[in-house]
Amino acid sequence: MDELSKFFNLPEKAVAKELGICLTSLKKLCRSYGITRWPFRKLKSLQRTMKKVETESQIINACSSNNTATPVDPNKTSERGRLSCELCLSPS
Repeated sequence: MDELSKFFNLPEKAVAKELGICLTSLKKLCRSYGITRWPFRKLKSLQRTMKKVETESQIINACSSNNTATPVDPNKTSERGRLSCELCLSPS
């Protein structure tokens, strides 16, 4: 199991090639350890979500610590999906 977990950050096909076995053999090996689905895509999704939350958290912290910035409605996001922040243009 520890040997397989090192490869969870790679797609199934790449792992099979790296180990020098066919994809079917890799799937059988995974099933014998109770791994019904290869976790690569789920881990990537979680990493993207964590990165998005971290970015939004940094924006909120910057807005709340800076008196010249106020956060916009959290339900509204920019085209890139990041939390928008409305900055005052008053001179410091």
